[in-house]
Amino acid sequence: MSKPAINVFPTTQQADSLTRADALEREITDLCAQINATGYRLLQLIAELDDAAPWGAWGLASCAHWLNWRCGIGMNAAREKVRVAHALNYFGRGL
Repeated sequence: MSKPAINVFPTTQQADSLTRADALEREITDLCAQINATGYRLLQLIAELDDAAPWGAWGLASCAHWLNWRCGIGMNAAREKVRVAHALNYFGRGL
């Protein structure tokens, strides 16, 4: 019994499918890069806001409370964002 021949050249349908998959991969990786860049920028702004500490004028206790009030972020997640924002700021300066 002989083995069936393996066709190393894709059919037109397979080539179209691979082209579509390549386009999807590019779009997904581009969107992930944009999400990561946006998330990093958000953390930079959170650190800057936390340093400015304007929430006392609104009767709030912290930047995390402000994020909870204005952005609808849960308190635990908001505290973590403030913590990470300062950690990125700290390590970003090379200190």
